[in-house]
Amino acid sequence: MSAQGCVAVRQMGGLYLNSASSYNLNKNEFQVGTNYRYFHSWRHFVGKEEQLHRQTTGGGHDENGVEQGNAVNIYSHAVDLNFSYGITDRVQLNVTLPYVHNERSQVLRQTSPVKDTMRYSVYAQGFADARISANYWFFDPKTAYKGNAMIGLGLKLNTGSHDKRDNAPQADGTTKSVVMDQAIQPGDGGIGVSLEAQVFRQIVGRLYGFANGYYLFNPKESNGSFKSDPKPGLEGYEIYACPDQYFARAGLSVAVDKRENFVVSLAGRVEGIPAYDAFGGQVAYRRPGYVIAVEYGFSYRLNKHSFSLFIPYNIVKNRIQSAADIASQNLQNSVITDPNQYVHVQGDAAFADYSINLGYSYRFDFGKNKKHIMTK
Repeated sequence: MSAQGCVAVRQMGGLYLNSASSYNLNKNEFQVGTNYRYFHSWRHFVGKEEQLHRQTTGGGHDENGVEQGNAVNIYSHAVDLNFSYGITDRVQLNVTLPYVHNERSQVLRQTSPVKDTMRYSVYAQGFADARISANYWFFDPKTAYKGNAMIGLGLKLNTGSHDKRDNAPQADGTTKSVVMDQAIQPGDGGIGVSLEAQVFRQIVGRLYGFANGYYLFNPKESNGSFKSDPKPGLEGYEIYACPDQYFARAGLSVAVDKRENFVVSLAGRVEGIPAYDAFGGQVAYRRPGYVIAVEYGFSYRLNKHSFSLFIPYNIVKNRIQSAADIASQNLQNSVITDPNQYVHVQGDAAFADYSINLGYSYRFDFGKNKKHIMTK
């Protein structure tokens, strides 16, 4: 799965199959593979309302001093290395090792010397948070050709750095080494537990319905990296959170050829960051929100090789109120006597229009040769 810009959904590989034609690993069978993801986020939203005034690419000011756009652009490249092993025909062990290279382009108006807005980029790259998981199929794949259901349990490690620094220009004309924004950090600093599920069912012929998803429980409140200086009455909200995240996907897939090697799919999906974690403390900073997307998928299997391309296009982008927004709103309204003057506080976030997900995997067996268990 892919991040969505300022709403920093972390990389979580292995959530959907490269091909609907062989859905499990046999006992003693291995699968190695890689996935590449790319997105460019630049559209800013408060709630579902797009902030069109921010999206003038060049920035700067006109002759009257009116700002001509200050959009934050994030360019993200991620590569996952995936390793899977069939403990039995129904139990599979998975390990995902991700690497990311992220760029954050933003604007700055220098005050000393006084000059117009300049656009600059900062970077964060390195190994991200690794993931170990185990999956279990409820029905024996030897006989469950027309449908099956899987449940999985995973552990997300804190192997990715959450406090990467880069040199950034300052308003006073100097350059300073600063902690990068949460949106481009390789990791979030927490150890989490994920629950996931997957089901599929034959509808007719080579047409199948499917659904899968997960929820990552990240109970650690914050990772200790400071977003900004603390504000009186809002202490703790200046530290970056270790947020939960979620993902769900459902759709249809059909094999184009009789041997079921080439499969196309169409799915709806939702992914995001909640404003509050299911467990653990809540006093920390995050940009919560979600996207709803239409996903186009293509996969091809050639003997033991599998190739895939998935392109989710985001049709709904929503930056919801965060815990920090609500705390600031409550603090400001606590000293306002007239309810008609109450303020509403809600930050923004940048989202991508789409992401590109390319995958490749290869299967091999160290045990006795077995015929692959196939859906029919």
